[in-house]
Amino acid sequence: MSKFEVLQDPHEERMFFEQYQSAFEQKNWPAFASLFYEPAISVRADGCVMNIPTHSEGVRLYAGVSESWQAEGYARFDIQDFQVFRMGGDSRLVSFLWLMLRENGSLIRCWHQSYQLIRTAQGWRVLASTFHKN
Repeated sequence: MSKFEVLQDPHEERMFFEQYQSAFEQKNWPAFASLFYEPAISVRADGCVMNIPTHSEGVRLYAGVSESWQAEGYARFDIQDFQVFRMGGDSRLVSFLWLMLRENGSLIRCWHQSYQLIRTAQGWRVLASTFHKN
């Protein structure tokens, strides 16, 4: 029987999301898209499921998301309430609060999001993400 447990020291997973956040904030779309398993899915807060079938589709999608957020004043993110649940040896459920901030540090909005990570030969990759309704 596999264990589903809260990790007390999720160092690897924190490092993964630091890399994830850095690639996004630097607009390094090829590096950012490479952090996703292919195909990946994203469940939006409205329940819509987006399929991200390929690396090139991910590059296009994430660049577009960034552009629309920049139009809202987005400059950077902060993360709060980081939790990791171990689901067997090569799977994790990582859940936290994203804070979207302006250049001056004021809050644009925040949301809770969860990610299912799987370990591949290249390291952790996002298989699925879920935006939670507030």
